[in-house]
Amino acid sequence: MRNKYVTPAMLEALKVAFSSAEYDVEAERPALYIAAEELLGLLRVLRDDGTLQLTRLENVTAVDWKDRFEMVYHLFSPTELHWLTLKVTLPHDVPVLPSVTPVFPGAEFEEREVYDLMGIVFTGHPNLRRVFHADDFVGYPLRKDFVPPPPPAVPSFRKEES
Repeated sequence: MRNKYVTPAMLEALKVAFSSAEYDVEAERPALYIAAEELLGLLRVLRDDGTLQLTRLENVTAVDWKDRFEMVYHLFSPTELHWLTLKVTLPHDVPVLPSVTPVFPGAEFEEREVYDLMGIVFTGHPNLRRVFHADDFVGYPLRKDFVPPPPPAVPSFRKEES
């Protein structure tokens, strides 16, 4: 069954080991929130721990909540068949956090997508550059405050009368 979530006991153990870890104990599938500075350490534990074995980073994305960003990581254990959603809250004015590519190299492209569309900077990324837009493109299209540039000026042509 691929819909199983890590147990509350596992989440509590992570909360004890990582001081900034928080989750909603009432939620059926609570997301684990962690501080940016503890992200890489937690990901290494999640990947390498014999009980958790969250060795597959399924998805990396971000959400703009107007006043903050949330980086969202979905992890899966193919051996234990359980999931964990990990989130990092970032300030809207300086959205910076470490790249997870040292732990999960496959996150390289997805971090580039998030950078290009949301403007979140990943320190230590091996090749952080735009992937969809030109390097001189101004703004980040998936941000709530994005204002699209005006369309290019196209000269009008009149049909010659005969």
